[in-house]
Amino acid sequence: MMADGRIVVEFVAADGAVTPRADTLLVVGDGRQPGPAEGWAGMVVAQPAATAFTHALGCQCCLPRGGLAGLMGDLFRKRATGGLKWFTRLVVVPPPGQEALWRASMEKDVLAQARFRVEN
Repeated sequence: MMADGRIVVEFVAADGAVTPRADTLLVVGDGRQPGPAEGWAGMVVAQPAATAFTHALGCQCCLPRGGLAGLMGDLFRKRATGGLKWFTRLVVVPPPGQEALWRASMEKDVLAQARFRVEN
């Protein structure tokens, strides 16, 4: 049996607790910047660009990669090239009511699925 080397993705509600770890990158969708009191001092915090998560027309290979999937591709590239501290866990805190859209954005993207796996 082979080990799964993909980065673990954990979705957490906006009001949920997140345990900071050295191997974790946090993505916050509402722009809230966690501070030292939350244990995130020195951690990278990113926010997806305000782009559509879905598109009604066209095939998957023709659609632009936007939203969370596009951000995850950028994070993976920066991690691989040394632009970000090496991380093995990605905690995603979507805006309230948008978790399903964010999950769908990731689950529909072939590249995101190849590099990341949802744990919860």
